[in-house]
Amino acid sequence: MRRINPKLDPCELSDLMSDSGNWDLLAQICDHPGTWPELDQWAAHAIADPETAGAPPEPLPDRKPEHRLLPITPIIDDEPPCDTRSNNTLASKPGKRTGTTVGMPMEDGEHVEDDAPLAELSADNADEVAVHRHIPFTRIAGIMLASVIATGLTTGLVMAKKNYDHQEALTSCNHAIKQADIVRIAWDKALKQAEPYVKLQDKDVQDPKSLELLAKIMQYQPSISTENCNPSLTADRLDRNRAEIGRENNQLRTQIRNLHDTVDTVKASHEQQQIDNAQNVLSQTIEDADRLYKESENKVRDDNTRTRLNEQITHARLMTRDHQSLDVYDRTIQDLNEVMQIVRDSMTTVENEDTSDADHSDGFTQSGSDPQSSNRQSAPSSEGLSSPVTQGNPTWEVPEQSAIPSFPDQLG
Repeated sequence: MRRINPKLDPCELSDLMSDSGNWDLLAQICDHPGTWPELDQWAAHAIADPETAGAPPEPLPDRKPEHRLLPITPIIDDEPPCDTRSNNTLASKPGKRTGTTVGMPMEDGEHVEDDAPLAELSADNADEVAVHRHIPFTRIAGIMLASVIATGLTTGLVMAKKNYDHQEALTSCNHAIKQADIVRIAWDKALKQAEPYVKLQDKDVQDPKSLELLAKIMQYQPSISTENCNPSLTADRLDRNRAEIGRENNQLRTQIRNLHDTVDTVKASHEQQQIDNAQNVLSQTIEDADRLYKESENKVRDDNTRTRLNEQITHARLMTRDHQSLDVYDRTIQDLNEVMQIVRDSMTTVENEDTSDADHSDGFTQSGSDPQSSNRQSAPSSEGLSSPVTQGNPTWEVPEQSAIPSFPDQLG
């Protein structure tokens, strides 16, 4: 049995009824979803009197036709349903063209009481009709376009995130290399600061083990990193290089801290040893000054020098009782040595004056005894003068011997 496709819109339904060959479907008009009251009245009139029915009416202006991408089949072949409407509701009047019994035409707005069962039957049969559905290319195209856009956005976001991560990794790696240069400069500076202390000997410090530790730390050789930050490397590789460079920087920073701490320890030990040495020197200088003070009694030109020496000795002894700085000890030793030197100079001056006076008195005594000795020596020479020497044979005149011989005749 032929049936009207329930998917037809009002315009398609009117066009279908314009063909009188399809008037055998007039009974399905009133149950069709696309019908309207004027078309229902025309269908009833055409069923009652096909010759005077005329052309079907046009749909109302507000019923716009649907825009279809593909045409649909207006008439569907289906199993013959139970036509309860034609058996119960229509009058037993044969039609001129169809040969079926048709009812009387109805007035406007009139409906047969049996229209409801027919509508229910038509609705039940409509559910069983296989409809040829059109493909929504516009919707599919929109979905595909949205999918492409979403995929492009996702890909763009992924690439942007990847580029961002690569740039961050490259920046971090370059920063690690700059830090490595800074740390190496700090290491070289620390080595130069430690050089004067590593030259000290065990006697120069109180803790010789600190010198051994300092020499051991200064022998540390920083490893030369072979990692680089080439922009062509991947983000993961740059991160690994940055981590390796950072690990080496941390190791070198630890050695720098250890070197500074050890240098401070050696410096403090050296200063304490210098203070101890200065204390010992000051104590020895005080002993020398005290000895000089005692020895210089009555041996200086001015006793004020000895007074100053005594005052300086007292001050120096006060310095030894309290812990003082190295500069204080050095200045005290220097002041004490200066006063001691003044006392020594004064003693030397007095000694020189005493020596000069002694030499002058000895010279005066010797000059007073010289005329007598010369007179004694001149007398024998005058007595021993002989007569004039005769001309011809020279002779020596022997002086006359004294009455008392110089030597006895016999040794007794």
